[in-house]
Amino acid sequence: MFTDVLRMAVPVRGLPMKNMRIDDRDKATFPKGLRGGNGPSPRLRRPSGRGFAMNDQSIGLPATSDIAKAQAKRLRSALAPDLTIGHSQALELIARVHGEQSWGRLNSQIGAATSVISVMGNANGNAPAKAIPAGTPAEAVKSKALPANHVEQRVLQALWHGLERARDTQVSPKTRAQTMALLKDEVIATVSVEGWLDSLDVSLGGMIFDMGTENLLKISGVTTVSRFRRPKVRDKSVYGFTGLRPAAFAAILIWLERLGFDTHPEAFYHSLIEGINQAKYIDQDELTCLWHSKEKKRFQTQEYFVDAETKITNVKREVVKGRGGLTIEIARSTDPLGLIESLRIYR
Repeated sequence: MFTDVLRMAVPVRGLPMKNMRIDDRDKATFPKGLRGGNGPSPRLRRPSGRGFAMNDQSIGLPATSDIAKAQAKRLRSALAPDLTIGHSQALELIARVHGEQSWGRLNSQIGAATSVISVMGNANGNAPAKAIPAGTPAEAVKSKALPANHVEQRVLQALWHGLERARDTQVSPKTRAQTMALLKDEVIATVSVEGWLDSLDVSLGGMIFDMGTENLLKISGVTTVSRFRRPKVRDKSVYGFTGLRPAAFAAILIWLERLGFDTHPEAFYHSLIEGINQAKYIDQDELTCLWHSKEKKRFQTQEYFVDAETKITNVKREVVKGRGGLTIEIARSTDPLGLIESLRIYR
């Protein structure tokens, strides 16, 4: 049972890739239309000094040490009150879950993996480089049978449990420090949303981790952007990364606040408002930040999510009150699994 708790509390991100070195090149051709037609497929540059081999463990590690520490906090919460452990003990257990003998070893592995992945990213490593694969479609074809508000069952479960645990939070010095670091970058890695919310409340970060940032982007309607390094004259490949512009990052926090979570979006977009006010034209996310900064009364909210793919029986409907006067309607099974059919949040 203890092993099951560990497995549930600390899922491992990433897919294992064996014996992949950053200087390997595949035989695929680069897509036509980018940097002069067919060329060698993109690859990461070799860092100065000795080469670095990315093994199975480095691919599956947490993205940053802050995320690993947040996993340790959630592990302590999952074990309490039946078993009480210290934070250092939780860190050692997290290290064992990720295949390392000690927290120091895991921390060094995370740092090494981040330095290699960020070779072509920005200075802070917040938007890691990502090679553009040849022949990859821009978007997977969606099933026409599913409604637009369909979400995965894990998203409904994460949202509902998050709403049950929603509480008032405070902006800490760590939150401000993270904000300053993230705002230095033109594009912010989507995984940073989890880390930023962890600094407010580990339950908020845990909710994002459970649903996945890709699902958060889908249901919030916030889009990512891609940035490519301008190729030089003799370059036959191009490097790029995908992430969130600062205003889009703040728009996610605003959307979560409208669902009843105390995310303090103003703490993030405060330094952006002056530039937004002076700009002649602004984008949708900047407009969202501007409207939020001018709100004088409670906002209107209307969100409705369904799982149209899972067959759920013995459904019971409940109406509960959320934070800030929100009303939550949930339809879920009375079976032990408690599968959720739909979730409506409105004011």
